[in-house]
Amino acid sequence: MAVYEALLELVKDYFVFLGYEENYVSEYFSSCNFREIISIRLANANVANRNKKDKSSHQSHIAITGEAIYFFYTEEEFAQLDNKSTLKKEICISSANLKNLMLEHFHIKNKCDIQHINGVVSVGKRTQNQLQLSKKNSENSECFNMLRLGLFENDILMLLKFRHCDKIFAIGIPDLFYLDYIPSYAALYETNTYLSLLEK
Repeated sequence: MAVYEALLELVKDYFVFLGYEENYVSEYFSSCNFREIISIRLANANVANRNKKDKSSHQSHIAITGEAIYFFYTEEEFAQLDNKSTLKKEICISSANLKNLMLEHFHIKNKCDIQHINGVVSVGKRTQNQLQLSKKNSENSECFNMLRLGLFENDILMLLKFRHCDKIFAIGIPDLFYLDYIPSYAALYETNTYLSLLEK
């Protein structure tokens, strides 16, 4: 199984777990709908301040490094950016995903229709080797800040770029779920895993 297929299967299993219909989920989360994916295993420094185990870290952004930078910019675009540049990217987040992370009760009325909350997230350049995702909470939509509040160290933030538009689907997956699915996840994948999906 290709790496991107394993990550997509993880996303599919999570949404089936949330209560969506399996065939619908399988068709929705496919390379026909999405063209790129980043899987970010969150370090303590990357989570919201109130969720940090080690409070000595005052970092508030999510560090994007390596090839994952090119999810947001081409190599040429990134090289030309200055450290003061901030970009706002359109995102959408599943309301069921948010409620699951916040341990709230929810009921899915239509199991063949993922309900989205739309918003934006800020992206800024920190160094020649790093981007800052969610550089300032005040520049993000509330839905993305709420997603971050539901994520802790070693949870996964998955970003999927739609194939036919420049919008990003942001998904949070708890470590207890993915460790059941891929026990050796940390050994198999880098902290920031970037993949381009082949269109079928």
